[in-house]
Formats: sequence, structure tokens, C-alpha cells
Amino acid sequence: MNTLIVLSGVPGSGKSYFSNALKAECKGRVFIISSDALRKEIAGDQRDLSKDQEVWVRYYQIAKDLAKEKNAIVIMDATHAKKTFRLDNIKPYRDLYNQIDLVCFQLDKEIVLKQNKEREFPIPEEALLKLIDEYEMPDEEEKEFYNHIDIIKDHNTSDIIKRYL
Repeated sequence: MNTLIVLSGVPGSGKSYFSNALKAECKGRVFIISSDALRKEIAGDQRDLSKDQEVWVRYYQIAKDLAKEKNAIVIMDATHAKKTFRLDNIKPYRDLYNQIDLVCFQLDKEIVLKQNKEREFPIPEEALLKLIDEYEMPDEEEKEFYNHIDIIKDHNTSDIIKRYL
């Protein structure tokens, strides 16, 4: 069985931390597709948005390619703040993965602002506040599509990680 996990949350909310924690626990079965890492690889700097079209084509292609891995857990680590990114862009993977889950990070605004400042490349606070305000919570259509939807409101992800062990 292979599993696709779509992460959703603003920068600094804990998506990459969760990805790395799950990878450490699952020892080799986890593949992380990071939009930041791809942007750094393709454009030379994760803050450089000039080649984003190429970044996203590659991002989604990697998810298709990794679907062939048996017993794999593939994590899509990007903001996915709007329904269209979490649903419309993920629907083509329904036939490729046995299970597709959504993990939404909804930490308190003050925590996110603090954690953003600790990132290697913090997002400007004004831009981050705009992302927080525009974030869309999962709706009924998404609840029907995903096998599991988890909403993280604190740093406790251990129960979610246990599900994949």
C-alpha cells in the first residue's frame, strides 16, 4: 500500500518539521517532496520565484513517479493554503495512491510568526499575515475526497505519526 500525505499550512507552521519527524520514524519508507527544496535546486535560491512554473511541474511529476514505490509514504510539503491546491491538483493522484491524507497546520498566529523568524529564510511578516488571513480550511468536498484529514493546532503530531508506523 502506498500513501500520499498532502501538507497544508503557512510557512513556519511546522510542515517540514512534521515531514522530517515522520521520515525519521519510518526509516526509509518516506519520500518528501518539498517546494522549497525544488525551488532551491532549480532556481538556486528557495526565495527565487522566477522559475516557479518549472518547480510546480516537477513537484507534481515527482509525486506521480513515487506512486510506483510499494509501501511508500510520499509527503507533499508546500503551503497548499487554498482548496484548489489541496483538491483540484491532487485529484489526478486518486488512482495512483491507495490512501491520500491531508494534514492541516493551524497553529496560533503568534506561534507561527515566532517560528517564521527562526526559519533559514523567513517570509516577510506582512506577506505571512496575508497568507494566514487567506488560508482556507477544508470543506465538505475535501472531507469526502481525503481518507483522513488531521488539523494540527499545537505541536503534538505523535498520534498522526503513529498511524503511519
